[in-house]
Amino acid sequence: MGQLAARATYVVAALLAGGAPCASAHDPPPARASASPLTTAPHLAVIKAAPDFALRDLDGRLVRLADLRGHVALVSFVYTRCTTACPLLTARLAVLHRRAAGVRAADRPVLVTITVDPERDSTDRLREYAARFGADRATWRFLRDEPVRLTPVLSAWDEWTRPAVGGEIDHPARVYLLDRAGRIREIYALEFFDQRQAWLDVQRLLGER
Repeated sequence: MGQLAARATYVVAALLAGGAPCASAHDPPPARASASPLTTAPHLAVIKAAPDFALRDLDGRLVRLADLRGHVALVSFVYTRCTTACPLLTARLAVLHRRAAGVRAADRPVLVTITVDPERDSTDRLREYAARFGADRATWRFLRDEPVRLTPVLSAWDEWTRPAVGGEIDHPARVYLLDRAGRIREIYALEFFDQRQAWLDVQRLLGER
C-alpha cells in the first residue's frame, strides 16, 4: 500500500472512530468532543454570490460555476500531498457523499474539490486521490488547471497558499455551501465541519423554492 493510500485509510478509520490525526501548519484546531449539538432547523443567510470559475475536471471537461446552478453544492480546496487536514476534510465529505447516493438524483448535492497545488497534482495523481475516497465523479468533480487559470480562482475564493515545512502547503481548510442559485450560504472551517450538520444544511437548502 502506498503512502497516500495508507494515510487515507488511517484518516477514514480515525474519522469513524471519532478521532482525528495530529494537526499540521495549515490545520485549524481540532474539534472538541463537546462540540455544539446539531441544528435541525439551520438559518442559512445569503453571504454573497460565489466567485466564478472555469476549470478542467479529470476528464478534461471545462466545469463552470454556472454548471452548478440548480444544484446545492459543496466546494472545497485540497492538495493530494497533504498528510493532515486535506485527507480528514475529504474523508468527511466522502461520508456525506455516500449518504447522498441514497437519495433521488435531483436532490443529490454536487461536490467540487479544487487542488491548490496544480504543479504537483497531476490529473493522474488527483484521479488516484479521488478513488481513495470512493468518489463517484458524476457528482463529485475534482478540478485542476494550469496555474495561470487556477491562481485567479484561488484568489477570488480567498484561498491563499504559502509553502510550509516538508513540502506541505499552508492554506485555509474551508468548505463552501452553495445554494441552487450559486450563492454562498455557509462557510465551514475544518474544526466546525461536521458532515452530519452539513447534510442537515443541504436538506434545508433543498427545501427552498
